[in-house]
Amino acid sequence: MAPPLKAPLLLLSTLTLQTSSFQPPQISKFLSPNSQKASSSNLQAKQTYIYDGGELQSFLLSNPSKNAIPSPRGAADDVGYVTFVTSKYQIGILADDKETTATSTIDNYKVYSNTMAKIPNGVSEADAMSTAAACLVGIDCAVPRLNVGGADELGFYGGKAVVVGGNEYACFLAEGLAVLGIDTSIVSTGSVKLKHGQVNTLGPAVPSQDEEIGFTTAIGQFNTLIDTIANERSGSLSTDGSSVIQLLSTRHGCNTYISTLSKSQSIVKKEGVIFGPGKANAHVKALESKASSKCMSMIPSSGFGEMLQILLNSKVIYRSKSNKAIVTRGWSMKEFWEETSWPRDSNGSGVRFGMPVVEENDLDEVFRRERLALQRRRIVDDDEEEDDGAVAVQVKVEENPYVTQIVGTDGLAEAIINQRKSSVVFVSMRSCRTCKTINPVYTKIAREYEGDVMFAKADATGRVGKALGKSLGLISVPSFVLFRNGVRYGAVQTSKLPSDRLQKAINDLESGRDFDPACEVGDDD
Repeated sequence: MAPPLKAPLLLLSTLTLQTSSFQPPQISKFLSPNSQKASSSNLQAKQTYIYDGGELQSFLLSNPSKNAIPSPRGAADDVGYVTFVTSKYQIGILADDKETTATSTIDNYKVYSNTMAKIPNGVSEADAMSTAAACLVGIDCAVPRLNVGGADELGFYGGKAVVVGGNEYACFLAEGLAVLGIDTSIVSTGSVKLKHGQVNTLGPAVPSQDEEIGFTTAIGQFNTLIDTIANERSGSLSTDGSSVIQLLSTRHGCNTYISTLSKSQSIVKKEGVIFGPGKANAHVKALESKASSKCMSMIPSSGFGEMLQILLNSKVIYRSKSNKAIVTRGWSMKEFWEETSWPRDSNGSGVRFGMPVVEENDLDEVFRRERLALQRRRIVDDDEEEDDGAVAVQVKVEENPYVTQIVGTDGLAEAIINQRKSSVVFVSMRSCRTCKTINPVYTKIAREYEGDVMFAKADATGRVGKALGKSLGLISVPSFVLFRNGVRYGAVQTSKLPSDRLQKAINDLESGRDFDPACEVGDDD
């Protein structure tokens, strides 16, 4: 793993930032007429918690069979809710009126039996509900279990877990996992405040002999990683996710990746602290107007109540931040700043240091496969002949659906020039280590791009490749050649991705502006 790069210093103006909590009127009307303690009833409290973003995504992937009753419109399933009720030192999750599984009652409210727990002395009803809501995804979906003989559906708690982030919520998750008997490590760029001494603390880089290694390398094999400051998955219910998630599994045996990043956190992360808060607040307002029928009821694992009971008895409590009827965890400056300032791996991939990255041996294998794909690109079909007796040629469909492979000047003319395409062509060579390193990042950029520019790749190796490079006027690789409507627009030379210069060139290409010569060469981003 390459040494870490220090994150750039950001100068921020003073802003007043608050974690959002809200009370959507339509949802509130559907779920509960009030949230305060009832004086004429045994019911002590009732509170609904809203989940979205990576947090809801992780919950759905962890509980697919338990949540077979989503809202009618699939596109609206990015918002879920859980309602907790308490009475007479008990807490449970409110069950759906039509629920036929095992249920009990709390002051005439039907709750799922396996979500119930007793509230110990010294723990308030509000703190019990806040703790239950906080552990629903970050602990219940993440805790490793050892299934012995298959008799127990969930098995015994056991294994190793890693929590990324040093915020209050991350500390709660780490302590909760530790009291369940999990060998837990928490990784943060700053100091962490832990009340229990059973958690290992690490930084992104861990000293080892004469060098620093990443925290995943230092820990070795582990079962679960809970990410409180980012989400390595893309797509609403993507199970494969990024190369980081794949490498966590293949290298470290970590088959459970849980992100607790809310939608509002994602918005602030993407837009920054200047424009992000306003857009995050607009997202909250949109949730406020969402009808309850467009929110899905979240049903946790059958061991939720037992797990919650252990946390409450051990006094691992996530203190209540709101007494409103409906609450969302929102976002915080500490989480945003830690993700932003986290050092990046110096290989140019943009991956947070300590997370697994594609090494040179892996890149050699990837490049070997690409070379084989090129060799198989033109396949002769003996069954098809043209009228003049010439053998017809079939073009093999590329394995990478996001990046079009260009072979030589003929391929360039066929795919871009003749089609009058606007495109970015990543020109590399087989012997170029830097090209291999940034290739996965280029694919990621292409996958996440939502405009009309086509992303392509060409090899400048060999006679055909050298002729292509000469026709493009290139003197070095890696280079990125841009075309507008099939005409060469400009070229950007950079050894690292993402690149601000390349991004500006693409933006100018899309907007119709002339190519800025300052984008061509410059300091690596």
